[in-house]
Amino acid sequence: MTVEEWLNGEALSIDIWKRKYQQGDETFEQWLDRVSGGNQCIRQLIKEQKFIFAGRILSNRGVTDRKITYSNCYCLTPPQDSLESIFDAGSKLARTFSYGGGCGLDISNLRPKNAPVNNAAKSTSGTVSFMALYSYITGLIGQEGRRGALMISISCEHPDLVEFINLKSDLDICTKANISVRVTDAFMRAVEANADFKLHFTMENGSEITRVVNAKEVFMLLARRNWEMAEPGILYWNRISNYNLLQNTDFKYAGVNPCAEEPLPAGGSCLLGSLNLSKFVSKPFTADASVNTMALRSAVECAIKALNSVLMEGLPLHPLQEQRESVAGWRQIGLGTMGLGDMLIKLGLKYGSPESLAVIEEVYRLIAINAVLTSLQLAKENGAFPNCADEIKKAMVKSDFIRNLNLSDTILKEIEYYGLYNSQLLTCAPTGTIGTMLQVSTGVEPNFAFSYNRRTVSLNNEETIYKVDTPITALYKEVTGETILPDFFVAADEIPYKDRIEVQAMLQSFIDASISSTVNLPNSTTVEDVADLYMLAWKKGLKGITIWRNGCERQAILSKDEQPTKEEVSPNTPTKIKKASDDCIGRKRTLITGCGTLHLTAFFDRETGQLLETYFSKGSQGGCALFMAGLSRMVSLAARGNISIEDIVDQLKSAGTCPSYAVRKATKNDTSKGSSCPVAIGFALTDMYNQLQQELKVRNIQKETGVYQSVQNGTKSGNPKCPKCGEELNMSEGCMTCPSCGYSKCS
Repeated sequence: MTVEEWLNGEALSIDIWKRKYQQGDETFEQWLDRVSGGNQCIRQLIKEQKFIFAGRILSNRGVTDRKITYSNCYCLTPPQDSLESIFDAGSKLARTFSYGGGCGLDISNLRPKNAPVNNAAKSTSGTVSFMALYSYITGLIGQEGRRGALMISISCEHPDLVEFINLKSDLDICTKANISVRVTDAFMRAVEANADFKLHFTMENGSEITRVVNAKEVFMLLARRNWEMAEPGILYWNRISNYNLLQNTDFKYAGVNPCAEEPLPAGGSCLLGSLNLSKFVSKPFTADASVNTMALRSAVECAIKALNSVLMEGLPLHPLQEQRESVAGWRQIGLGTMGLGDMLIKLGLKYGSPESLAVIEEVYRLIAINAVLTSLQLAKENGAFPNCADEIKKAMVKSDFIRNLNLSDTILKEIEYYGLYNSQLLTCAPTGTIGTMLQVSTGVEPNFAFSYNRRTVSLNNEETIYKVDTPITALYKEVTGETILPDFFVAADEIPYKDRIEVQAMLQSFIDASISSTVNLPNSTTVEDVADLYMLAWKKGLKGITIWRNGCERQAILSKDEQPTKEEVSPNTPTKIKKASDDCIGRKRTLITGCGTLHLTAFFDRETGQLLETYFSKGSQGGCALFMAGLSRMVSLAARGNISIEDIVDQLKSAGTCPSYAVRKATKNDTSKGSSCPVAIGFALTDMYNQLQQELKVRNIQKETGVYQSVQNGTKSGNPKCPKCGEELNMSEGCMTCPSCGYSKCS
């Protein structure tokens, strides 16, 4: 078989396989041999598209000519409250990224902003300031064919909580990391009661830093930021800690992986594979459609054994010693699923309906029971995971997860005697790339749409947009002869969020790890709706959830919109450069950068406010100063060539992160907004331009009416609106400042 035959000639799927998973010029059959490791059972399941390993295994298994790992992601030991530990965590991130693994990192141990420190700074810049450093490292270490992934989490009890929640309201900060808040039951109960909640941090000398907030106000802020930016995610930490095989033991999770489907101990890793449920439906789109439970049961056993073979084979390949020790001691694997949405469609069931929930319960109970039985079998043959002491064996039998499976007394006694080969078995990963390659609905999500565009940068090292039509649509028409899709073909944004939560709650009952799932919401969704969704998710026993509101400020990887058509353009001719008049308006800013002070002067057209000329001056000599002189000349040239300031600034902001800028921001936290000198210049130019445009608008209105008047609604207003909260800005200490949220045009 060729890869073209395996993937039905689909261009995007073949492109994914060749660019991400094929090694050199290996054939498809050679690839199957390498990835299966000689396991004929798993080789056949992959060939039939009934199971597939996660991307790191597909790409790296059997590779010996470079340093790689088989694990998609890790959770690192949380940094302790010292500079040495903070930067040691950065070093561990870099090493792990260099092997191709993503990372989760919790920063709850770091002292809050303005807490005293025993060094020249006198007080700390807080937890959030170090996130820029970790984000920078994530973007710095390249992973061929795959973006680095980082999840940063913080406890809801930390005094920096509000600053953490507000972090992603700026699209240019911490761009390489996902962020989530660990929410406790105590916090959620305080939200229900509209009560106060104490944030606290204990210093090394035993003193405590505290802050009292209204829990509901913080919760609504969290909902608003998700409504706007789809972050931070929420991790229901008590549920994560108490619904797993190691419940009622001294075991502690250190954090979660970047997509949050795998809670992990310090050094733990994600070793993942997924069953394609769509392939287990017999006689789809007929009255006799059903799930082939016998084939599914056999596939679960084969997959659990195969994942454990990869785990043992990959032990020496982990980047860090703490990872090798953790994986060897706990043996956590993650068998998940993809194609759930397609399976329900083939059965003629609407995603989230009562009938679909009954099938989901049956299927995932079967998977869970057989995963546990296979791990028990391996424990009988080879021994339990090394950390499985007698008290852990007894605790596993009494765990809510095991009790929910209704296993026989005989099996429970065997688990108590032999233990299990693995301390964690089941998960639901997003499977975005491998699911797209196999042309099925990804993870446990419904179909995003039945025809859509997919934007990707990593495949071709440039932005490429693929038109994707779901094969299940064609299959339905082929089998039934119908041309109109029935009502059980529902896309993600057509499903009420309460139905999505019901599905995830049912799934979570039979998954000992967690679930990566995003609820797609229409643009009309309110902040209150988001808050209700998060409250319902907690009450239903979810371990975590994220949302995506259509039209929010972050750009989606997936977009239903058609590609814009390119307009016909005349042949390129040189742009005439106009001369800047002496009759212009000047503005000046002093910026603090990674290597000192940067003085910026810009001149604008007095009538239109168009940028005309810039001058950048560093408080130093040498290459950096000469670079600034050259950059200012090029920006001036572009401006006088009628290039819009938006396009100029867009290029400046694409310059990336300067190491000295990131270090100073992390250690002193006094840098101007941005991540390097060009980026900071871009922000400053935008600020000056917008300020000037407002002044010109007010001046024109004054000329016409003699009063300050709002252009939109005719109400009297002398000042512009705050870009953060919409309230009116006031002039304070020479700068336009928002009294409502603290925004300042000078910072």
